[in-house]
Amino acid sequence: MATTPKSATVPRTTLATVAANVIPAYVMPAAMSYASALALADHRLAAASVTTIAIPSALAALAVTFGPRGGRRPVRMLVAACLCAALAFVASLALVHTGLAGSTLFLDAVPSAALGGVITAARTSNRKKDS
Repeated sequence: MATTPKSATVPRTTLATVAANVIPAYVMPAAMSYASALALADHRLAAASVTTIAIPSALAALAVTFGPRGGRRPVRMLVAACLCAALAFVASLALVHTGLAGSTLFLDAVPSAALGGVITAARTSNRKKDS
């Protein structure tokens, strides 16, 4: 049985890497929160599940995908959670302050962004692959 040398393997393209990280980060929170909305008959949660819950998670996954890597996994996860939550908080604050969103955006976006950052940081390897 012949093995392929590591240098001969085809690297993942940037688009494939983004899709592998961002699509699950959008779909999973949207599906979970929408299922909860159906069970609770909560129309606000149903609307938020595909917008203010899923989008910050996907954006956090995108940020972590292109962010610097290194260190141990728990440290990467903590840094990703803090940075993504902080960015979501600042963006939410700007949207609420300008009147473009309601104050419930904080409860939807900030935890979702932190979770998206943690999950993506946990799934990604320590080093960036050559592409």
